[in-house]
Amino acid sequence: MHRVNQNSPAPAILKAVFPALFLLLSVFHFAPLAGAQAFGQLLAAAPKVEIPLAPVPQNATVLSAGPGLNVYFINVGQGDAIYLELPGGKNALIDGGPSGSASGPLAGFLKAKNVTHLDNVMLSHPHSDHYNGLNYVLDNIKVDNFYDTRLDNKGAVADETVRAKVSGLGINTVYPAAGDSLDWSAPVAIKVFSACSSPMASKQSETINNCSIVMKLSYNGTSILFTGDLQNDAELSLVQKYGAELKADVLKVGHHGSKYSSTTPFLQAVKPAKAYIEVGKNNYGHPTQDALDRLVKSGAEIFRTDLEDTIEFSVGNAEMVEAAAI
Repeated sequence: MHRVNQNSPAPAILKAVFPALFLLLSVFHFAPLAGAQAFGQLLAAAPKVEIPLAPVPQNATVLSAGPGLNVYFINVGQGDAIYLELPGGKNALIDGGPSGSASGPLAGFLKAKNVTHLDNVMLSHPHSDHYNGLNYVLDNIKVDNFYDTRLDNKGAVADETVRAKVSGLGINTVYPAAGDSLDWSAPVAIKVFSACSSPMASKQSETINNCSIVMKLSYNGTSILFTGDLQNDAELSLVQKYGAELKADVLKVGHHGSKYSSTTPFLQAVKPAKAYIEVGKNNYGHPTQDALDRLVKSGAEIFRTDLEDTIEFSVGNAEMVEAAAI
């Protein structure tokens, strides 16, 4: 507590100040009109000074309000399904998980979000833990655009059932190729790094996995790399072709944390701060300790849908705008 020193000169000063203060108050109390006139005269005599706005420094960064990006890594068990709320009100779904049931996890998520329309749906590659849930989507939700590979999962028929529904509904189908840019919602930038855009057929799981559409989405200074079920050989090819361009803040871990994915050279190029693994109960040992160890060594913070349920990643509610030099 602050205490006043009774022996200080403050009391004497106060005795001198109080009479002057009383006199001043008396003048303005008994002569308000004269006081007001005097104040007005002072204002009139004051010089007119315009204070200019301070210039914006060159290369300054200014925050302006803008829409955000929300990415949901949906817990669909052992499979992939990723829902994106894009700036400007548009949306997208990457893969549909293993269940096409109206009571399945993807259906439950979309109902909870009141999704009745999807601007873009992507099938990263034709494996059932990625496309089965798209049957529910196509039967119940209006879809504008469908992004697909030209790979035929030889011997399987369920993938062709999905594609036949797309065709029957008259949905615009796009086969992105490496190097393409996808216009899903400005100012989001999406670059495709890999996709099997030429017709081919295979029943080899490794070949089908490596045909996954791989793309990087960038928005508001943050980037997310989606990899489908990409495996080691294809990862190395991307590193050799793109190098540092693969750098991303967020990595959707390839192939549910398989020992054949998230290789050291690939992680050294991506340098993810966060890594999301979509995984459920399985007989493959996913995610493997090998992949987890490599992800930890890369410095990534790891998130898993089998442990944390559906996980949301959001990119700000303001966009960074470089101010023009004045």
